[in-house]
Amino acid sequence: MKIWQQKQEESKSIWFRVPASLKKEFEELRQRAEAEGLDAGATFTAALWRLAKQLREELPHTPVLSNEGSRQVKANGINHHENGRPNRAGAEG
Repeated sequence: MKIWQQKQEESKSIWFRVPASLKKEFEELRQRAEAEGLDAGATFTAALWRLAKQLREELPHTPVLSNEGSRQVKANGINHHENGRPNRAGAEG
């Protein structure tokens, strides 16, 4: 059984405008997920990592970050690399 946990990166707020209908959808999803004991914030963060990677790859002359492969987000008890693929070996359960 694994006792030691990796230190999580400090989190910061991000702010950008989205259509009101999208905001409502995310709020409803977050409420439903939390009612089920799921971590919507970590799931959204994992999706944003995937989006950032895709955007970086599509922009010309954008360097790939050297520590890119080491980023992990824990969503719903499963460690996710930024590419969104679960790393079940590191998950508790």
